[in-house]
Amino acid sequence: MQPGGAELNVGCPGGGCPGGGCPGGAPVAPALRWTGPEPDLTVDQLDAAERCETLLQDTVDAIDPAPAWQEAAPRAGARLPRPGRGSEVLWYVTRGRDLVTVVSLPRRAVLAGVVERHWRRLGWTITALNAGPDRPGVAATTRDGYRLALCFGELGEAGLTARSPGVARSERIPVPPAAGVRAPAPLPYVCCTYWSAWA
Repeated sequence: MQPGGAELNVGCPGGGCPGGGCPGGAPVAPALRWTGPEPDLTVDQLDAAERCETLLQDTVDAIDPAPAWQEAAPRAGARLPRPGRGSEVLWYVTRGRDLVTVVSLPRRAVLAGVVERHWRRLGWTITALNAGPDRPGVAATTRDGYRLALCFGELGEAGLTARSPGVARSERIPVPPAAGVRAPAPLPYVCCTYWSAWA
């Protein structure tokens, strides 16, 4: 939830919560190039969704060897204004990646560390760290207010999400085909000689 207001999820339920049930989606899409506005300027939902996709793809590209992944179901929701602070309702969008590569217990902290160092190199603010061996995780905020998180679930499923700051509603944002369907996070099934190794 963004500070200063309540949020209401609408339209695209499911996903958006790393380790908490990010459902899968379409095959891998090519990376999007972001040419958006400077920080603190309002963008619409479609622009915010493209920015989220770019941030996610940039993070996945920084992981070596590259894990297999699929898109999580997109989400959108309203951020309700603070009482007495006007009546403008801003929206947010969330996009995600479900990692389907099996990441062994010894490698989970390594993966979280790779992502954390990449985000720090970009100058992002690390907002949360979970150093637990079974379910490590990391969260960060970009300079333009987007929030990213990587986390593991109980069964080893890993999710990477990006959520926009408040944006203007757009009638152009595509409606996902699975809107209204909440699917469980996919269990990892792709073995990798590095990420799946136990030693």
